[in-house]
Amino acid sequence: MSNITSDLKNELQNSLTSLQTLRDEIRVRLHLAGMEAKDAWSKLEPTILDAEKLAGDVSETSRNALHDILQKLKDFRASLPERSS
Repeated sequence: MSNITSDLKNELQNSLTSLQTLRDEIRVRLHLAGMEAKDAWSKLEPTILDAEKLAGDVSETSRNALHDILQKLKDFRASLPERSS
């Protein structure tokens, strides 16, 4: 495997790990959120499955799509209330 392909594969795997962490954090915060946030999540969550499939395709297109999905999840997470201590 070429070095570029290996680097891209590692980057995709790191992005996928971040995506899964974000998903888990969002699920916890949804317990504190209202119905509107839960509806928004139900529309956004299927993109995680798309991202997981994209991670198997080692290409620039999959990397860009995965980064877009990660950003949407980060923005959504930021809109949710913080966990209370």
